[in-house]
Amino acid sequence: MSGFVFSEKPIELVEGDGAHVTDSNGTEYLDMGASYACVPLGHGHEAVQDAVSDQLSRVTYVQASYPVEIRTKLYELLAETAPKTVDKVWLCNSGTEANEAALKFARAATGNSKIISTKRGFHGRTMGALATTWKDKYKKDYEPLMGDVEFVTYDDAEEMAAAIDDDTAAVIVEPVQGEGGINPARKKFLQRVRVETATSGAALIFDEVQTGMGRTGTLWASEWADVVPDMITSAKGLGNGLPVGATLCR
Repeated sequence: MSGFVFSEKPIELVEGDGAHVTDSNGTEYLDMGASYACVPLGHGHEAVQDAVSDQLSRVTYVQASYPVEIRTKLYELLAETAPKTVDKVWLCNSGTEANEAALKFARAATGNSKIISTKRGFHGRTMGALATTWKDKYKKDYEPLMGDVEFVTYDDAEEMAAAIDDDTAAVIVEPVQGEGGINPARKKFLQRVRVETATSGAALIFDEVQTGMGRTGTLWASEWADVVPDMITSAKGLGNGLPVGATLCR
C-alpha cells in the first residue's frame, strides 16, 4: 500500500539531522534540495522543535474567529519584513492555497477576471492555482479549470505589456521560476510589469513560495528587484517543513 503522491521515490527516509537524511537501510544522504526548498533551517532544528512542542503543550488549534497570541505575532513579523505597503496577512496551509487566495483577492478587488501568468511558471495544484500553472501534464486530467487565464513568455517585457489591459485582474509571476528551471527574471522585466499593472489597475502578485525566506540573498526577492507588488505569497521555507502558507496584501 502506498499513498497517493505525484512521484514516489524508491527509498524510505526515516531520520533527518541538519542537511542530512537517513533511509531505512541506514544509508545517509545529503539533502541538496532542502526537501523541495521546505527546510532551509535543516531537519530536526532544535529551535523549531522547541517552539512546536511549547505550542502543543498550550493549545493545538484555535479557529480563526478567535485571536491567538502566536498567530498575531506571525502576522506582525510578516508585515514587518514585507514592503511597507503590506498591511494585511492571510494564513493558510500551503503555497498553492496562498496563490489561490491571491487570485481570489485580485478578482474581488478589481472586479475583473483576466489573469496573466507566464510560460513555464508553476503556482500550485488547486483548481485556480493550477489554471495559472503552465505545464499541461499537471492540468490535463482535471480540465476544465478556471477560465480567463493568459500565458506570456517569461521575462519578455514587451509581450507582458501588450497582454495587460483594463480587463486584467492580476499578473502572477515568480521572480525566479523554480519548477520551470531556476530561471531568474531581469529586474527591468519585473519593474516594467509593476509599471504596467499600476497603470491598468491590475494587481501584481509575486509568487515567492520558493524565492521568499532569504533564498535569493534578501528575505524577499522583491527587495533585490526594487519592486513593491500588491501581494506576496509565501510557504515552503516559512514553516521549515510544517504546513503553513501566507498571502501578504496591501
